[in-house]
Amino acid sequence: MLEPIEQDIARRAPHPEVGAPASRVLRNFVAAVRTSTPPVTNIDLLPDGTTTLVFRLLDADRADLVVVGPKMRAVYKRVPRFQIVVQVVFRPGGAYPFFGVPMDELADRIVPARDLWGGRADALLEQLAAAGAGVTLDAARARLEAIERALEGRLLGPDVFEPASAAVARAAVRKLSLGGGTVEETASALHVSPRNLRRAFVATVGVSPKQYARIARFQRVVANMQVARGAWSEVALASGYCDQPHLVREFRELAGLSPVEFMKRRSTGEIGRTRDEMERPRARPRLSGSRAAAFARASYPG
Repeated sequence: MLEPIEQDIARRAPHPEVGAPASRVLRNFVAAVRTSTPPVTNIDLLPDGTTTLVFRLLDADRADLVVVGPKMRAVYKRVPRFQIVVQVVFRPGGAYPFFGVPMDELADRIVPARDLWGGRADALLEQLAAAGAGVTLDAARARLEAIERALEGRLLGPDVFEPASAAVARAAVRKLSLGGGTVEETASALHVSPRNLRRAFVATVGVSPKQYARIARFQRVVANMQVARGAWSEVALASGYCDQPHLVREFRELAGLSPVEFMKRRSTGEIGRTRDEMERPRARPRLSGSRAAAFARASYPG
């Protein structure tokens, strides 16, 4: 589901690199990594079930490292002047072992990494701010490599943890991403109750199974509209909606724009009507759980 969106981002942004992480261990948990250098003026944060670790070098004296939680509504932002941005996009359900908190605590929020990692985040930020030189993709790659090493170290460390039910949630992600089945049918296929599936899904992915099913269907529309040559009614049916009005209503709820307005924005870069409902970063207590070092070597299914 993610690939068409990542490819579209790569086409629109002037100087990004989008790809898979170099670390084979991380590939089971990370959907994509991106490095960007100017000029990038606008960014679209669309609901897709992912969580993203973002490093920004704003200038020689300012940098930050934040976690962007899973989004339930689109956010359109004008990008402030920056030198380098590095992003690690986790698969839906793939971020939990790296941050150690239920993902619904991060939903629709931007959280400083130090609120989750403490002093280790400060040390990494200092390293990233000093890594490489110049405003080039080579300097961005140097920082990406440092982030990947830090993430791999955390995954292979002795304090990695996530609930046993995470495997069920990830299996549900795969089924719901394909469409064609209800949440109740998905729960039955996985031999769990809908209530237990919801509990596992919210903790591991950050949204409920029904919300994720809506998001997956929305992402199919975004992918299909890039190549569609027929009527919107055909796009609706191909994406899993019962009719065109259903598509338009749900698209506007998730994107904040109608499909036509969204297509215009994609083709012109025009901001139009914006929605920026994310909360400012605020501190949350760091959570801990029982430790399971053996998990570090368990692969992400799928």
